[in-house]
Amino acid sequence: MTNKKDKEDVLDLENLDFESALEKLQKIVEELEKGGLSLDQTLKEFNQGMQLLKFCNQKLDKAEKKIELMIKENDEFKREVPFENVIEED
Repeated sequence: MTNKKDKEDVLDLENLDFESALEKLQKIVEELEKGGLSLDQTLKEFNQGMQLLKFCNQKLDKAEKKIELMIKENDEFKREVPFENVIEED
């Protein structure tokens, strides 16, 4: 059984993009690292952070699959390239 407080802790991720979710997650991490929050607020922030983490991981997984598909579909590339080799590091 889900109570009212649990429903309030659920984020609306439907209209959120990856960058916004990552920014919110970073702010939550900073708040948790600073400390000073009540136990209830800490649990709420942690719960929201976990939701954002799951959301970001799902977005990254989808992006990885799209990249692999694009590489496979391109006539010039018939071999699968590991995802780590697709993104150039700065």
